[in-house]
Amino acid sequence: MDYPRLRPEINSVRMYRGPGPGSLLAAAVAWDGLVADLDCAAEACESVIAGLTDRCWLGSSSASMAAAVAPYLGWLRAAATEAGHAAAQAREVASSYEAAFAATVDPVMVAANRAHIVALARSNLLGQNAAAIAAVEAAYEQMWAQDVAAMVAYQVGALAASAQLMPWQQPLPSMGSGAFTGTRITVPGASPLFQPRIFQEIIGLTPPQYAALNVAIGENWFPDTMAQVVNYPATFGFLSGSLAAPDVNQSVAIGQQLLHAEILRAATTGEPVAVSGLSLGTVVIDRELAFLATDPTAPAPDLLTFLHLAGPERGLAHTYLPNGVTVPLINYTVGAVPESQYDMNVVYRQYDFAANPPDRPWNLAATLNSLLAFNSVHTPTAFASPDQGVVVSTATSVLGGTTTTYMIPTPLLPLLMPLQQLGVPAPIIGALDNLMRPIVNQGYSQYDPTGGPYLSHGNLVWSL
Repeated sequence: MDYPRLRPEINSVRMYRGPGPGSLLAAAVAWDGLVADLDCAAEACESVIAGLTDRCWLGSSSASMAAAVAPYLGWLRAAATEAGHAAAQAREVASSYEAAFAATVDPVMVAANRAHIVALARSNLLGQNAAAIAAVEAAYEQMWAQDVAAMVAYQVGALAASAQLMPWQQPLPSMGSGAFTGTRITVPGASPLFQPRIFQEIIGLTPPQYAALNVAIGENWFPDTMAQVVNYPATFGFLSGSLAAPDVNQSVAIGQQLLHAEILRAATTGEPVAVSGLSLGTVVIDRELAFLATDPTAPAPDLLTFLHLAGPERGLAHTYLPNGVTVPLINYTVGAVPESQYDMNVVYRQYDFAANPPDRPWNLAATLNSLLAFNSVHTPTAFASPDQGVVVSTATSVLGGTTTTYMIPTPLLPLLMPLQQLGVPAPIIGALDNLMRPIVNQGYSQYDPTGGPYLSHGNLVWSL
């Protein structure tokens, strides 16, 4: 809404005659009621379980039952926390409205000012009312400015409060398939929060599909674990479809803080915790690893394991850009691979442009193949399992953590997938793959180490 263009007759009347904060306050009350219901359900469940396991139900079956119920109780508590947060934000928006209402000029005063100016103009036959007219007009301009300031402050306050409401993507866990063996914290690579509907249609993921994907990140690598999603913006500035979306550095910083809090909370159980990140989520993980490396209160190395899935920084950025360089427009600063005391698995799919781009991009076949691979293999890396991967390298940090890198082979060149979709016979596609794959692989020093210079961190490296 372009408030500066609207006269106080419009802004004031809209504020005074609008519906007011009643619906917001009612929503806050409803959220508070949900908090009470969830807390009551959790307490009742805990009481029943405690009454059984402490008295009449002992042994392994009792322990298994208690373990199976624990994720459900955790979900109830977490849902209550999220509902309480929603109630607080609704009240904050209502408070912004009430402050704006108090700062808005009463429409009666605006009408009186206009009536006064009309009366002065009608009796100003000889210009004797010029000074009075100027004074009344000055008062009117002040009313205009006061209304604009009130409305802008209201808009900023409301947007700030609503921006803190992240979609909660944790589904209710099932208790019918056995107990979970641990916690898996997932760090998504993208979020629908700031995306207009057309972006969601182009990408092909709706908000519910995002929620399902974000819960599934790393589930095949760490089976029988309960997912805890880190709900951070996961945005790339305006490229995410909104000028209000945080840029990459802002989004990653928010994600790192939330991830750190989730790690500390999960580590209090004393049970091992897995942390899985997809795409941009791997950048968040690396920033957290750098922080934990210098944090004296960091959990013990045997409590945490990390999983990178389709990481664009260790792939795309470290191939084409030096560390420390900031990419304009999206405000992304390339970070170095952190030294870490924790073990980590780095997983990428072959030819994925984000995680495995050609370091000889002048090989146009390799570059085109990699760009097409991004569309077909990048996001599915979230469902990778250890038996799919081939170990590419193993390295041990000076802090003691071991990083094992896995590549998941791509059986068909993405360059040829459109032909497959068009119904070209498999023998022809297979023959083309055998012909084209050596050409594509020449764009990668990992497959053709003596094939000439290649890029690393934006620098040209000459192979010996």
